[in-house]
Amino acid sequence: MHDRLWEYGGYWIGRADGSLQLYAYWYDKGKRRSARKSLGTEILSEAQDKLIDLVGSIQIDGSRSPDKVMIMSVLDHYYEHDVKHKPSGDQAFRAITLVREFLKERMDVKASVASFGPIRQREFMEWSRDRTEGHGASYIARNLSVVSSAFHHAKKLVVVIDAFGTRHEVKMLDNAPDVVTQGKTVAKTANIAIPKPRHYLPTMEEFGAFITSIDKRKENLFRFVILSLNTWARPETVIDIRDTPAQVNRRFGTIDLNPVGREQTDKYRPVLPLTDNLREWLDEWKAEAPLSWNGKPITTMKRTFKRQAEDIGLTEFTQGTIRHFMATYCRRETPRVHKEQRDVWLGHDEKRTANSYESFDPEYLAECVQATQSIISQLQKHTPRPLFACKLRASSHLKLVVDQKEVA
Repeated sequence: MHDRLWEYGGYWIGRADGSLQLYAYWYDKGKRRSARKSLGTEILSEAQDKLIDLVGSIQIDGSRSPDKVMIMSVLDHYYEHDVKHKPSGDQAFRAITLVREFLKERMDVKASVASFGPIRQREFMEWSRDRTEGHGASYIARNLSVVSSAFHHAKKLVVVIDAFGTRHEVKMLDNAPDVVTQGKTVAKTANIAIPKPRHYLPTMEEFGAFITSIDKRKENLFRFVILSLNTWARPETVIDIRDTPAQVNRRFGTIDLNPVGREQTDKYRPVLPLTDNLREWLDEWKAEAPLSWNGKPITTMKRTFKRQAEDIGLTEFTQGTIRHFMATYCRRETPRVHKEQRDVWLGHDEKRTANSYESFDPEYLAECVQATQSIISQLQKHTPRPLFACKLRASSHLKLVVDQKEVA
């Protein structure tokens, strides 16, 4: 038993039998008994402050109106319960820190979601532009995309675990303002130079040299290249590929680049035909997560890719270069690949991509499939490493035969 030394918000402070440590206690309705959590102190005044902070962190205003919910509450909710442990967590944290600074200087830290409309967004763009660092349009757009994602997340009903370990179903917002996320729009709105696209494009020889330089210890890097060549996808999309029935439909020969549970965004992830090359590699790898380490899916390839490119002097060769490489060489292919098909494959034509039934048509994006196979075949001429799983198996079989003859 314990004495109730102090009560606050349905919780109370007490000591466990024979201990000077102070605990927060509450009645757990699910378990029908009292539960406790250490407050990490023996001093009552310190325990009171900690209990107030804990209780305050879980009390949620019942109103879901954007006029009532604070921007910072939504951003903190998004960070803690969605993006914190993702590869984009660090970038999201920096963006949220900048928004907090902006609110302190130009608005109010307690400003509501509804107040962050077009006028305030423009002020944020200009404030970011005029900082000592002089943020560019692309960087500002990325920061605003964090705000947009946070607003979208707040409109979902999600399960969160509070400071006491209790699960709650939380939906913070019924609606929220649309947020600008495109660099060109930011540039036009805040009078900033339009971001220039990267013009670097590796030659077949350079790309081949990059592949050749990947040794057996960097199998994930090689697999990343194969997946990127076959899908033309953005790096984060490639990382998310899983060889499961939900994503890879071998019966109809398709691959859905949008994982189950992920909401489509401006960076649309389409359903594509499964190329013969990719199907053979997936069959060869036999792994739910083709990119994994110590039995767990990897979350990024950025540093490994960058180091490999720098080691062979291709400093401008990045993960995203492969998407640009495939899209560019596809335009040079004969027979010609029509722009409509290229746009759908790249996820630029959401209306066409959204037609899920069309993806089951054997002729769906056939021009892009043929071009993809052709480009990989051309690339094969510039690297001794097999880019086709059947060639890998053939070379392995040949080596085995040679070894057996030598033994005999």
